[in-house]
Amino acid sequence: MPLHGLREIERDPYTAVHHDPAQQLVFIRRSSLPFPSIEELEQSFRRIEQALRIISRPRSLLLVDARDAPMRNDDGFEVTFGQAHARLFQGFKRAAVILRSAIGVLQVGRLSRGYVTPVSTFTRPEDALLHLGVRVDLTQLKSP
Repeated sequence: MPLHGLREIERDPYTAVHHDPAQQLVFIRRSSLPFPSIEELEQSFRRIEQALRIISRPRSLLLVDARDAPMRNDDGFEVTFGQAHARLFQGFKRAAVILRSAIGVLQVGRLSRGYVTPVSTFTRPEDALLHLGVRVDLTQLKSP
């Protein structure tokens, strides 16, 4: 399966952001590297938001692959992450997150309650792609 028009528009040690204008898809892959501080978390999300300014969110789909993201639920982190996560998802036509486990699905479900854009969670990438109606070979994309 070809990558269609997926091109990288932002990368840091924690995330890689790709965009496919033909499918109106934004794809974000989270690395296994933990954020060393809340400040690094905030900076990473600011870089993503800056890169996404070129995207028309109401016409676009968002797919986040967070299978490699380290689990973390301490209060300070979760509050900051929840706020940044809500801003990231806001305005997209449809959004999906791929997670490794049912625990991750529960955590994202809890954090995303009340988001303007509903977030669908999946443990199988093919289900997330089907939900969004896109075709992407995720194995061809490098992790951050």
